[in-house]
Amino acid sequence: MFLTLIDDIHIGSLGRLAYLSAMSEVATNTQRKRHGAHQPWGYRPEAFRWMGEQIVGINFLPLARDMRAWLLRRGNLSVLSITDTQVEGGFTNPYTFSGVSLTLIMAKVVNDFHQFCTTQTSDHNEVDAEIERLRLYNEIVLYAARICEAAIKQLLYCTQFPGSRYKRMALGSLLESACPRCKNESGREPHTVSFVGSLAHPFHLCLEFEHCAMEHMDLVNKIRNSEAAHSGIQTLHTRTVEDSKTQLLKDGDEVLSGFLHMLSHVEQLETGMLGDLELKGQAIILLKRKGLGAKDCNFNLTPGEPFVFGAADGDNANSLAACVS
Repeated sequence: MFLTLIDDIHIGSLGRLAYLSAMSEVATNTQRKRHGAHQPWGYRPEAFRWMGEQIVGINFLPLARDMRAWLLRRGNLSVLSITDTQVEGGFTNPYTFSGVSLTLIMAKVVNDFHQFCTTQTSDHNEVDAEIERLRLYNEIVLYAARICEAAIKQLLYCTQFPGSRYKRMALGSLLESACPRCKNESGREPHTVSFVGSLAHPFHLCLEFEHCAMEHMDLVNKIRNSEAAHSGIQTLHTRTVEDSKTQLLKDGDEVLSGFLHMLSHVEQLETGMLGDLELKGQAIILLKRKGLGAKDCNFNLTPGEPFVFGAADGDNANSLAACVS
């Protein structure tokens, strides 16, 4: 099922590149001097959807791609409900379900944002308009950050990283956090690690994240922490209804433009993992069709590298190409 974009949606200046160009320039001129270390990782069986012992699909949806396409009026949003958790061979990734819900909520918020900014609201006085401005702005900020978190965590769920390490992490910590092992050693200054950089590294995308996308992610996380998630919400600034709408249009456009740019980077990572898992899944399916037993399918699935099975030596090792031939 899909949610169709409302026909008359127009997201302010999302079609303009001025803000994105400015943010890219900032990212270039103020590149972070510290980046979390990249940790090696592999896929776990939960990267796939299973029906018994058979692979039937990949266990995540491209949330960033779908959200970005919707914002650009180029696609629809998926709908998953509690009943889909009971479907054999269906998704078991909890972050996929929560991410789908967040994207649907964000779509509703964006439509409300556009309607408020661009239509006449005779029933609003100055205070009502200002309250609505604060509500919509903070919802845009909050859900932008939460969607990024869900999109990243659903990818992490497919890896061998323990869920306990990232389950409670906010966006900033996913970008950079203290190494838990060093952190627990008395008197030792822990080095930092990056889950996002670790995911991106095998697909040669880590520099893009560190030099550009991280700046945008930090921007959203900073705004969310200071204005949306805590009690320090913006103060009412009573003014005319039109002035409140103009201010919201400006502020909302800035957040949505940064969000759109962030999504483009996460989309690249989703695409890399989807393509990688598709090749590996096809190889495993073919091996099983050729008679390989389930007990022999405990593969070491390394991201970004050709799928290899069999003996370790070159004469007996088999690759995907050999399997297909």
